Amino acid sequence: MKKEQKPDKFKKQKTIVSIVTPFGEGGIGKIIVSGPDALSIVNTVFQGKGIADLREVASHKLYYGHIHHRGQRIDEVILHIMKQRDSFTGNDGVEVNCHGGIRVLMSIYECLESTGAEGAPWNSLLSQSLENNKIDIIQKEALQEIVQARTKLGVKVLLDQYAGALSAALRKGLEITEGIRQSLNHNESYHNAIVNPDPLPSRGGSSNNLSHPSLSRERELDNQSPNTIPSPHERRPGGGNRLDENDASVSALADHINNLLKTASFGMALTTPQVLVILGKPNVGKSTIINAILGEERMLVHHEPGTTRDYVSEFIAVEGIPFELVDTAGMRNTNDMLEAMSIEMTQEQLHRADKVFAVFDNSRPFDREDEVILDALNSWLTSKISGDLPQKASTSSVIPVINKCDLPVKLDRLRIETAFQQPICSLSALNKEGFDDLNKRLVQEFDTAYKPMRPVVFNERQYLLLAEADVLLKQAKECLITKNKTSKILPVIDKLQGIFTACLKGSQ
Repeated sequence: MKKEQKPDKFKKQKTIVSIVTPFGEGGIGKIIVSGPDALSIVNTVFQGKGIADLREVASHKLYYGHIHHRGQRIDEVILHIMKQRDSFTGNDGVEVNCHGGIRVLMSIYECLESTGAEGAPWNSLLSQSLENNKIDIIQKEALQEIVQARTKLGVKVLLDQYAGALSAALRKGLEITEGIRQSLNHNESYHNAIVNPDPLPSRGGSSNNLSHPSLSRERELDNQSPNTIPSPHERRPGGGNRLDENDASVSALADHINNLLKTASFGMALTTPQVLVILGKPNVGKSTIINAILGEERMLVHHEPGTTRDYVSEFIAVEGIPFELVDTAGMRNTNDMLEAMSIEMTQEQLHRADKVFAVFDNSRPFDREDEVILDALNSWLTSKISGDLPQKASTSSVIPVINKCDLPVKLDRLRIETAFQQPICSLSALNKEGFDDLNKRLVQEFDTAYKPMRPVVFNERQYLLLAEADVLLKQAKECLITKNKTSKILPVIDKLQGIFTACLKGSQ
């Protein structure tokens, strides 16, 4: 018979070593050793004045010395010792602060590996912290995103989520569902007490039975006149109030989930920059627009149509929201093989776009080439408009732009307004005019007036789980507020609690 394996939580965690500063030239490099044997491993290669054994030193103190390996001094270091109770990972940990050159970092790293630590990427430290319940998975995800954040606003929002803003909101969801469960259990137990009451004692029987709440209440009702008989809700101690409270709790839970889902487009835009493609016919001024946005001559501009033969992308930020800005070749029907290949690449970039600047030339009449742009956008919207994620395209994802507004008007603006059913942004990219309005349109869907410690959903996993809870609650809402259907309601409560728990712990 096979011996049953113990769950992972009972296994001794490995001692890992990780470089946590970027590779390259720098003043200081940092390596972290974390695990049950961290102090022993570092102790074998560290020599510090007056320090005999790192396992005996105080926690949260700095210690100066040198790392030695095979009789050779590698580098002078400052150690930061963190005992298990104090450390971020929940294990004994040692931060080795050394000189920042890549050769020094790698020498110390390899030395610690050969002494018994297992090399691991920096985010393995987060995994240890999660396993030891120092953080939840929301906090782990926030820390992973912080190192890649492209704007100050992104860092601010993610630091708040690491500090527990979203986690607290999810725990509140668990509390509300538990309150609904307790309310249902109370009503169910009282209903059973009324349907199957204990036999009433005889006139001469023991008075001890009168202490039963339901019997005492029935005796009180016997002594009331018909005109003072309470309503059915009043006849159930707490019954009516609890049903009303249950209804209010279900509504509060629905609002709570909905409010969290509303933050997802903002949060996910911070962690996954939206792709913003500039689309238009040749020589409409796309490259000039990008140069104006970037504030530098990044794109080649030429009066000859079709100059841009390849797409070029740059990252920009508007009011703290990052975007990947993509300049593309102009779209039109052509017999030129190279230009046709460029247009095919433009279509590929359009396919991955989250937003599009549809650019038209104020100084030229609307023509067949402009019609090609409209057809391409219609196809794009058809393919992208469906989906569960809040960043999927909608009609507002296309921002119509009329460029060269410093020149005489020849374009039929009504034709553009009719096609998009929304206001047009008028630009003179050459004179750098009209970009304030364009930027406002670009971020109008996001609430960039961020308040500290606001809970924000910031990745697809969190969004899809909460969307599942939202759908489940809407489907079961009538059942949840109906009397005497506890057997049908409790499985719904279980599922909702499972979803909130999965958000916090990463499994369901």
